Amino acid sequence: MRIDSRPEFHRVVIRRAADGALKAFSTGGQRSSRAASLASASGLVALPALKAGGRKSLEKGDTAECVVIGEIEME
Repeated sequence: MRIDSRPEFHRVVIRRAADGALKAFSTGGQRSSRAASLASASGLVALPALKAGGRKSLEKGDTAECVVIGEIEME
């Protein structure tokens, strides 16, 4: 997930792994015209604003804050 100049939320599906860890998977396109992706989302990953010299993206396996808005699925 790329980090923008503004803080934002990325729609995700949250799943609990067998070891108890929570994992987030993108619902796909995040444009406002893709509101259908919100219907399948169970969380919103908080992406910080881009800072000079800071991270430019959130990579697979990174830890992030997330707001839970639906049921957490089991893997």
